[in-house]
Order: sequence, then structure tokens, then C-alpha cells
Amino acid sequence: MDLSLYDALNDLAGQASWLDHLIKGVATYTPVIMAGLLVAAWFWPGPGRERAERERLVIYAVSAALLGLALSQVIGHIWFRDRPYVSHPSTMLLTPSGDPSFPSDHAVGAFGLAMPFVFARKRLGWLLLALALLVSLARVAAGTHYPSDVLGGAMVGTVAAGIVWSARLWIEPLIAPCLLLARRLRLA
Repeated sequence: MDLSLYDALNDLAGQASWLDHLIKGVATYTPVIMAGLLVAAWFWPGPGRERAERERLVIYAVSAALLGLALSQVIGHIWFRDRPYVSHPSTMLLTPSGDPSFPSDHAVGAFGLAMPFVFARKRLGWLLLALALLVSLARVAAGTHYPSDVLGGAMVGTVAAGIVWSARLWIEPLIAPCLLLARRLRLA
């Protein structure tokens, strides 16, 4: 099933140049858009309490993405899975990578960034989640990952976000002084 889903999505590549550009753009620039949304959430004006909550969510999101990417590195070293283009005919839209295919780092990072906002029931969370799904599908369509790679990445990113979310009471004493300093420096 993994290979048939891969083939169905990767068959979109090479059909039309506008679609290839769209897939490449989504696969490449969606993480940048997500980072930009987090920067906007950090600096967006609003009442003090609301703004402080957004700043904390940005910290949790970045922490979840970093934890997820660290876990992804461990998983990739324990079980190295070749990229689909190594053993299957593929239409490649992105530069080949020597990194393990499982789990997808892009999916790990994207879901790690999105899930704290989803857990907090913020509208931005649903937008970030949609972007995480979009970048994951685009990575498969671009020939870089199997669907199970991005599904595994989504799970690792979500678990990492769950760990950070569960530990936020212990994290709070660490970030409170940093946020206070950032406010004094007008960075928050």
C-alpha cells in the first residue's frame, strides 16, 4: 500500500511544469512560511496576557520541533531506510538526499511546530496543521519520501509536541526569565 500511494502521488510529478513548480514550492517553502507565521505570532500586538500565551506557544512549538528532529536523528541511525528513488522508478523534483527516508524530517518539524498551537486550541494551530499536511504530501509527490515516512514523521513530531506540552509546567520556570528579559529588550 505504501508503494502504491507513493506511485499515485509521485505520478503527479512530471505531468505539467506548473504543477511541478507548485509541488517543489510547497515542499521547499512551506516550512519557511510556517516559521514566518511563528515570528508573526511572537510579535503580533495584543493584550499582555494573550501575547504572553502566544510567545509561550512559539517557544513550545520550536522546542517540540527541535526535540522531534533529535528523535528523528536517533531513529534514522537505528533504522536507515533508503529514499524511494533509490529502489523505485521516480520522478524527482528535488535534489536527492543521502539522509534516511524514515522518518521525514520535514514532517517531524512541521508537526512539531503545529501541534502545540493545536493543543492550545488556537486558530493558528489549524492553519499550521494544514501546512504540515501539505508539506508532507508535497514531499511524497516530489519523490523524496514514502507516505509511511511522512506519517512516521507526523507521529514523531506530534509525540515530541505532546512531551513538551506535558512538561510545560516544568519548562515554565526556565522560560519565564527569558521572556522577561526579551520584554525588557523589546524583543517580546
